[in-house]
Amino acid sequence: MYMLSGRARRFESAVGALILFLLIATAVGVYFIQRDFDMARFGIVSEQEGGFLPVGKAETYNTDNLYEKIDGKAPMYQESGFVSLATQRFANKGNAELGLEQYLYDMGNTRNAFSVYSRQKRADVTDLNDVPFGYKTSNAIYISHGSHYIEIIGFAESQELIDAMKGIAQKLVAQLPSGEKDKIPELDFFPQGTVARSWKLQLRDAFGFDGLSDTYSAQYKAGEQTVTIFFSQRSNADDAMMVAKRYSDFLVTNGAKTGEIDSEILKSAGASILDFYGSAEIVFATGAFVGGVHEADNKQAAEKAAEVLIDRLKKIND
Repeated sequence: MYMLSGRARRFESAVGALILFLLIATAVGVYFIQRDFDMARFGIVSEQEGGFLPVGKAETYNTDNLYEKIDGKAPMYQESGFVSLATQRFANKGNAELGLEQYLYDMGNTRNAFSVYSRQKRADVTDLNDVPFGYKTSNAIYISHGSHYIEIIGFAESQELIDAMKGIAQKLVAQLPSGEKDKIPELDFFPQGTVARSWKLQLRDAFGFDGLSDTYSAQYKAGEQTVTIFFSQRSNADDAMMVAKRYSDFLVTNGAKTGEIDSEILKSAGASILDFYGSAEIVFATGAFVGGVHEADNKQAAEKAAEVLIDRLKKIND
């Protein structure tokens, strides 16, 4: 059996020790890069803001450890193109109980950031007038800006806290890059009568159906009724027709019953209407678009909204 010489064994041991040292150094370096860095590099305000000072070190998270910070919601962000999260806590220098934490998500591109923002947004919030995509609650501010999604969450409810969060948000928006490429032209595809800022973007599996990707939806006022309208632009008309049929079949498979359409406009467009456990679902294809109405309480309102949406999407096709 071949035996290593004493010199060879010593060399092998030294190489092994060096490799172990490099692995440990790399791990330590990664830890401190993630846990301790200059927030200004990421556009995050770290100086005093309205009497609030940073508390502790700034932290960052990546796809591997995001769950440590937002356990339970991490998959939604990761499926939407999440790149990194940077966070920093602040406390009021005169009242330590008035604290807040700011979250800066790099989502890779504008649509990813807007999708997360829109899907998190609830109905009972107040829109911010000074940013296109932003709103506040009683203790937090949420903004989509360029490729970043921003959350600033207070640990209490007070006007002083809200004012500080607004100041931080304004500086963040001013420092983070955004330009013409960060616009979302599809939001202009919605017809007149769409409820302002009610848009949502589901990048995949819209309404539980894996064939509906890049699906925009919004609330639409049809007389006294409010319904959800949606559309998804496909690669061509044939693809749109195929997806519309697959979605209708998906609804039927899950218990929907095919209904009768009253609207001559919808009939001529080849639309389908289904009764899905008491709510109306309308699905159609026009040009390269799949569109329709989702879970409407009123059939007549659903048909009216679908007519308006078809007319609007036809003009986009033309």
